[in-house]
Amino acid sequence: MRVIIAASDGDDPKWANHLGVPKQLAPLDGAPLLAHTIGQARSISDDVHVTLPDDPRYDVLSALPGITRHVRAGDYPSEYASTRDLWAADDRTVLLLGDVYFSAEAIRTIADAGEREIRIFGREGASAYTGSDWGAVFATSFWPEHHAELDRHLTEVHYEHAVGHCLRPPGWMLLCAVQGTPWEVHTVQPPWFVQIDDLTDCIDRAVDYARHPVFMTAAPTAAIGPRGS
Repeated sequence: MRVIIAASDGDDPKWANHLGVPKQLAPLDGAPLLAHTIGQARSISDDVHVTLPDDPRYDVLSALPGITRHVRAGDYPSEYASTRDLWAADDRTVLLLGDVYFSAEAIRTIADAGEREIRIFGREGASAYTGSDWGAVFATSFWPEHHAELDRHLTEVHYEHAVGHCLRPPGWMLLCAVQGTPWEVHTVQPPWFVQIDDLTDCIDRAVDYARHPVFMTAAPTAAIGPRGS
């Protein structure tokens, strides 16, 4: 199994250089968030690749063993486009988003979903664990026989996004294409969509970081359950 961590989008206006670092390098237990995700990826695969922007701040990751780094210059229409040349030709590919905190349980769920089908992992709606008001896509899994299908879907996704017909995040649009559901309708359908509803979440904005329990060092994360429980 090849694991690719897509982090080449770098700085995000929504993050606004909070803490003086890109969102993927936000500190978690004294190390960058991305280093945490890399460690998780290495726990399930010995074939780990990371895409990074051409930004010297990411050099803090250069000493991490067991990964292949790929610097990406320029803009890409999606995390799928920026990693397309890295998809495994003869094995399963798991694509993790580099601005996501993954719980250990989420990583196990993703790793154990070994059926030879396209699977998109995420949360359908708001989170009782992190306070996020929105759903999110965290990861995608597929096999070599799905590459051509994904290429077709993503060509349409990128076009629809480029001309402004639909501005939903590419991961959600890809799910719609795989499910055969309309772009504008937010619906998730198993088996294509696999629900992960725990502390796993995107860290897109300063408020996401500030309210997320694992980044609040005073909170014992092992004891945290859904808010209101």
